[in-house]
Amino acid sequence: MRDHDERNRLSRERMATLTAGLDADALRRRMGEHWTIAASLVHLAYWDGFVAQRWTHANANSLATPAPFDSLLEDLVNDTLTPHLLRVPVEETVLPALEAALAVEQSISALSDERVEAVRREGRLRLIDRSIHRAEHLDEIEAALG
Repeated sequence: MRDHDERNRLSRERMATLTAGLDADALRRRMGEHWTIAASLVHLAYWDGFVAQRWTHANANSLATPAPFDSLLEDLVNDTLTPHLLRVPVEETVLPALEAALAVEQSISALSDERVEAVRREGRLRLIDRSIHRAEHLDEIEAALG
């Protein structure tokens, strides 16, 4: 198993452990000014799903790595999504986050070593190491839960 595959698996397991048994009140707990734990989980589901779709697109178009986009677009997407994230029923947030995490991990683990190396050369590690993004939010969830 490649290092990033192991980190991805461990971060998904961490998410499962942190969210196991959380009730609706816990999922509604605020994290910072705008988000709740549930909103953070939907955010993670979205971005893991988006990375999986980027790899699907790259595969279908014979691209070594997914097409890039800049951080401004990422910020605009996050800002646009936030009110929608908060409207998702909290009871429907944990399972989609875990399912999206598993799906993107399966896409990534199927990549050839050449494609993984291409991502590394481009410095776009979040395309293969989803634990980087997950850790940011899982740390916040952990802090919110006390």
